[in-house]
Amino acid sequence: MIDCFTKNNGISCKDIYEAVFVGNTTMLHFLLGLPAKNIASSPFIPVTTAMHIIKPDDLGLGMNSGGRAVVFPSVAAYIGADTVSAVLTSGIHEKDEITLLIDLGTNGEIVLGCKNWLLSCSAAAGPAFEGANIQYGVAGVRGAIDKVELDGDIKYSTIGGGKAIGICGSGLVDAVSVMISSGIIDETGRFLEKEEQKNLSPKLRNRIVYTEGSVSFLIAAADGDRSDTDIFITQKDIRELQSAKAAIAAGVKVLVKNAGISVNDIDRVFLAGGFGSFINIESAIKIGLIPEGLKGKVQSIGNAAGAGAVEGLLSSDALIKASEIKNRIKYVELSASKDFMDEYINCMMF
Repeated sequence: MIDCFTKNNGISCKDIYEAVFVGNTTMLHFLLGLPAKNIASSPFIPVTTAMHIIKPDDLGLGMNSGGRAVVFPSVAAYIGADTVSAVLTSGIHEKDEITLLIDLGTNGEIVLGCKNWLLSCSAAAGPAFEGANIQYGVAGVRGAIDKVELDGDIKYSTIGGGKAIGICGSGLVDAVSVMISSGIIDETGRFLEKEEQKNLSPKLRNRIVYTEGSVSFLIAAADGDRSDTDIFITQKDIRELQSAKAAIAAGVKVLVKNAGISVNDIDRVFLAGGFGSFINIESAIKIGLIPEGLKGKVQSIGNAAGAGAVEGLLSSDALIKASEIKNRIKYVELSASKDFMDEYINCMMF
């Protein structure tokens, strides 16, 4: 990356005097050469969560030896420096309003609070939001189906506008939302039996395919024009999404309960991360990923972790604030929470 920056900008690596790193706690342990094995097992204790200022040569960075490398602080094993960075740039730690910040990924990092208090948790959502464990799932790359809607028949778009190669997380959320709204699946996520499909239009009924005891819903047909392959949503895919969205929704409910407030007391919601930037908010609410009471309050803020790193790169005050934020955030461990398990089961329903 440093080589790329220097070549593109016509500078020497010796002209670079500072580097700022944010990331999850495990990745930062790898960066610092620290053992990460205790992060994987209870009681999930990292070697360090502090901010570190290090000589570039100690990390093998090809930049000016007289400069410095700054590693943002983490909160806990599963609330990393990327979350601290996202809080910094979103400014929720300085506002009167109660804000919910959700960074959607394999782990959903969630922060709830205002200038007076901050609570956090990490919900193990699994990789469905990132296209993994989905039969025709792909990451958010060119050709991924990223939007699905019902306009008489299924309509979809792809990233970059080219042929469909699979479906990414935002497209999956849209597709399942359409399947719920049109009655292809019920509130438990089950495909309707053939005799229950009498209210479906012929076009939608023709998209339901039964093969070897399994059932799937066709999103994109192999026509040689828009897609070279049939792309389906399977029953297993729906279960993967249910598990992911239930983990996030349950994490939100646990933080709300721990804060002694109701969902209606939340003034706004920030969705961070690549997936959070592209998700259709209406679809997210429809499947129960985001509580319906937050409708109209949700805003995507993109790569908040990266934006916070930029602030730290440009401002010593921002680095001081990052350490203050780390010390203010109270971490709630969901794996030890009975409330979480109860809410998780309740949130499995659409």
